[in-house]
Amino acid sequence: MRQGTYLNVILTANALLLSGMLWTQMAGQPALEQQALAQTAQEGGQGVPNAAAQRQKMIEMLRDMKVSVDNAAKLLQSGKVRVEVTNIDKMGK
Repeated sequence: MRQGTYLNVILTANALLLSGMLWTQMAGQPALEQQALAQTAQEGGQGVPNAAAQRQKMIEMLRDMKVSVDNAAKLLQSGKVRVEVTNIDKMGK
């Protein structure tokens, strides 16, 4: 009796698994399948990021920032910038 019960359980499990596989094949897309999102092509048509190009771009941006800060410092040191506070009485409150 014990062997018959075990056999029935195994056959039922097999039938369920085969039914699931058949259903996923007939449905077109398996239920547990997920689409892989590949990385899009970077500049130059490469799929892998180019670390050297990224660093070079950062260096160029830092140089541009340095020029901008130097220009602001020169303007401040020249004395051409004038600051006037018109609401000094409201600042204390």
